[in-house]
Amino acid sequence: MGILVQGHWREEELPTETDSAGAFQRSESEFRNRITADGTSGFKAEAGRYHLYVAYNCPWAHRVLIFRAVKKLEDAITVSYALPGIREQGWLFASHQQFPECTPDTVNGFHHLHQAYTASDPNYSGKVTVPTLWDTKTRRMVNNESSEIIRMLNSEFRGIAGDDTDFYPAHLRPEIDQIERLNPTRIIPKGTPVDYDAPHNRARFTA
Repeated sequence: MGILVQGHWREEELPTETDSAGAFQRSESEFRNRITADGTSGFKAEAGRYHLYVAYNCPWAHRVLIFRAVKKLEDAITVSYALPGIREQGWLFASHQQFPECTPDTVNGFHHLHQAYTASDPNYSGKVTVPTLWDTKTRRMVNNESSEIIRMLNSEFRGIAGDDTDFYPAHLRPEIDQIERLNPTRIIPKGTPVDYDAPHNRARFTA
């Protein structure tokens, strides 16, 4: 997919995501700021302030889109949808007649998602992933960890969201967190052929 190294795009993989046996091990997301209802984090929950960069073919982005819809935040948080597939320089935002549901970036005019990363940190090194949550006021990324984004949408947008139901209630959090810790890379599309003995799959299906 490619990575950024000191702010420069390279068509290579992240070494830390492959162990000595060749098995896949997902790296941690780098941008971990939080939106809060009162703004004490520096990112106040406001309608129209935040923008999501996503892709339909990414399961982590997909769950954020589902949660945005469930919380009825479609009018409060805008979205740009990347063209499907892995392309040169990573996730691409552009018009394409074959994919009318995919949209250019009308907020910043970025063609590639890595531009959002270097706009936030010119010397960033690491992966460039969706979903990415962007703040239009400070013009920087807030967070690119899907589990944390959906927690923010759940708790910090009360009064802004069309549905204020708490989907992370205190009495269910231990069970929810336990499910969250399961290896998400085990989830594959139905009918997809899998070589269970391949090194990069062993960690996915034997843990």
